[in-house]
Amino acid sequence: MKISLIVPSVNQAPTHRPRACVYCEEPILHRHGTVSKPLEDHKMSRVEAHRYKCLGCKRTFRHYPRGVTNKTQSLRTVVLAALMHGLGLSCSATSHLLGALGAQVAKMTVWRDAQEAGEALRKSRPAGRVRVLGADETVYKVKGREVVVGFVVDGAGGRTLGFEVLFEGDGHSFREWLEPYVKGFGVEVLVSDDNDSYSVAAAELGLDHQVCVAHVRKYVAKRSKAILEQAEKEDRKTDHHERTADLEEDLLRVRQLVEDLGEPGEAELGRMHRRYLWARPPKAKERASAGYRMRMLTLELSSKWGKLLLHRRRPELEMDGTNNASERAIGKSKVRYKTMRGYKSTPGMSNGIALTQWLYSGEDEHDLAREMAA
Repeated sequence: MKISLIVPSVNQAPTHRPRACVYCEEPILHRHGTVSKPLEDHKMSRVEAHRYKCLGCKRTFRHYPRGVTNKTQSLRTVVLAALMHGLGLSCSATSHLLGALGAQVAKMTVWRDAQEAGEALRKSRPAGRVRVLGADETVYKVKGREVVVGFVVDGAGGRTLGFEVLFEGDGHSFREWLEPYVKGFGVEVLVSDDNDSYSVAAAELGLDHQVCVAHVRKYVAKRSKAILEQAEKEDRKTDHHERTADLEEDLLRVRQLVEDLGEPGEAELGRMHRRYLWARPPKAKERASAGYRMRMLTLELSSKWGKLLLHRRRPELEMDGTNNASERAIGKSKVRYKTMRGYKSTPGMSNGIALTQWLYSGEDEHDLAREMAA
């Protein structure tokens, strides 16, 4: 992925007068002298600032050149520090690199610059219609404690729409998390993994639900292997060799059905389920038999079949049936996170995520100074 970064320029002196007083907005101002301001920047060490006196409130203020504020750093240095940190350098490494270039910036200043950028980016919200909404969660560590963060993306274009810290994992909490996005973007379909909380949220919000076929295929492969291994162990204790052979054949067929995702698959899974009705539920503190686990697997898949086939039944939405868009969005921030030893605070984590999501958003140009000024 190519990232085009725009770094702001810095002028030596102001090129125009201020339009009004910064305190009372009075337009009539009197020039009140010029001062030299030291600056931490890799291209210039001092700039000129013009002082003005307001004829209305009688207060004086400084008018800085482009790329300069009341900070000791130039805006260019602030942007470079935030970008370096977001792209993977530690605060200490960023401080050393900027120092080698001629801008003496402490590592805590680098951290504050990255936080300032992240806070500004968190305030910006994407606009437009989103018919397919992708959602997924991941875990970060804050002071050694696991924190669950939910990501929401445009299921068709892959654009990250937002993220939230999740404190509960039930369907009602997921509905509260997703509802503002559903109403704000006019969402029709929710794409997620096979977590039941998403099914509850989609039903309460009146959305069609596409379950990620990649997740389900991995789950079926793992579950089939475990059921077959258990059946072989049970077979050694009994004399039901034919039943085990039939079970192995049925498991292969289940995996093939999930791979093909044909319309007749639901009916075939229903017939297969009825063939295992002989398997009884386990009693208290008793392990479920392989036959009963097969019975429940076929029931689960047949009940979710419509959610697996939604991308084929609604081709106009151009879905691929997976939740890969959400996985990719999470990966944008996880790559940076893996080089760290966790975050020190939840706001710091949120700012770091916002910065990395913006950096890897796929836009043609990335103007961080413009985003911070918005």
